[in-house]
Amino acid sequence: MHANATIVVLGHSSIYLYYGCATSCGLAHQISDLYAHMRFPQPLLLFSLLGLAACQPDLNSGPRVDFVASSRFTTGNRRLTTPGDTVATRIYAEAEKDSRLTRMLITAEYQPVPEGIIYPQVGYVEGDQPTFKLTYLDSTFETVARFTTEFAFQSVQPTRTTPGKETWVYEATDTNGNTGKRSFFLRLGRTDSLYIYHSYRVGLQAPTPDNAARRSYLALRSGLALPKFTVRTAPQNTDAQQLIDLVYVPNVTTGPGLATPANSRAKLPDNRWPIKRQTRIRRTTLNETTFTTLTTTTQLTAAFAAGTQFTDSTYTGAVTKNQVIAFRTPENKTGAILIEDIIATPTPTFILQVRVTK
Repeated sequence: MHANATIVVLGHSSIYLYYGCATSCGLAHQISDLYAHMRFPQPLLLFSLLGLAACQPDLNSGPRVDFVASSRFTTGNRRLTTPGDTVATRIYAEAEKDSRLTRMLITAEYQPVPEGIIYPQVGYVEGDQPTFKLTYLDSTFETVARFTTEFAFQSVQPTRTTPGKETWVYEATDTNGNTGKRSFFLRLGRTDSLYIYHSYRVGLQAPTPDNAARRSYLALRSGLALPKFTVRTAPQNTDAQQLIDLVYVPNVTTGPGLATPANSRAKLPDNRWPIKRQTRIRRTTLNETTFTTLTTTTQLTAAFAAGTQFTDSTYTGAVTKNQVIAFRTPENKTGAILIEDIIATPTPTFILQVRVTK
């Protein structure tokens, strides 16, 4: 799926399309400067408001929040069939008369946690396991009338790779402190839930300065590939930052590679990302065939132990197709990554297969 996030600002009579960084700190300023810096030859009509999906009606006072319905966008509950799939959503929020929108919050709650877990042999009860809530987007707006009466946001977001349920909640707040919200849940089942390792396939995209929606930050244990606006700055995004083990690092000269958050090539300054996960990565002599034989904790641990340190211990250098990289997370979970493919166009993307101990 196309990965650009879209911020839409709706004026009195027109709908404008604006590609940019949907972040908790920068979004309000970008929106407030939009009209002054408009370069479009004409307003770009993005969607008809007739396509709104009005689910979960709320009779209480507060902003109106709706999903935009189409064959592409998710508007209701779904059962997933592919681990690590993506879903596209488009949300529209409108303030009540005489009020303004002040905040848009998008969260995902995972039940159980998105990492692989070892299930009990007997006595398993759904809902008894730990949960995790991820703040996907938290944006505040300046209360300027022409910019904050209406708001729309589109994104392509990751889904879980482990079996379980995730609930996405979209909540708008207005100047009176009232809220309006919509939600849906996604459920994934897997036939290999009892394996002692977790496996998944995921796409990791090259970051660009002008597109904060690309999923360039990977949490190895869960398989969640997150966009920049989810992990952008602490303390607002600290919980999300603490999931991230690897970052896609472009290099037009030598070719793209992978780096841990501590590596300078990841460009994650300490003032925005002060606490970085210390995941270790190692070079191996394994290939696509031998990767498939890694099916036990002992084998995955041995692959890491036999690996050698990269020239820069926190950066792989340019990776190649069918290369296998071993890793160990701060929680002492060991695994291996197969570079299944390196896609150059239209969006540079690594296709990765990952196996990690639970």
